[in-house]
Amino acid sequence: MCESSVLIEKEGRRELLMEDVVHVEVDGEDIKLTGILGETRDTKGRLKEINLMKHTIVIEE
Repeated sequence: MCESSVLIEKEGRRELLMEDVVHVEVDGEDIKLTGILGETRDTKGRLKEINLMKHTIVIEE
């Protein structure tokens, strides 16, 4: 499977924001995450890192 965990980075610390993310849509600072079951979550920030080997996406607040 190709799901990823999304982490949010605040003040140098990373916290889990959402698991099993299959789609990420970026519009400026607005980021919409969609999970494997269709659930969504909106956040603000910028993409900092995408690691396809570890299945992680880091968003910097």
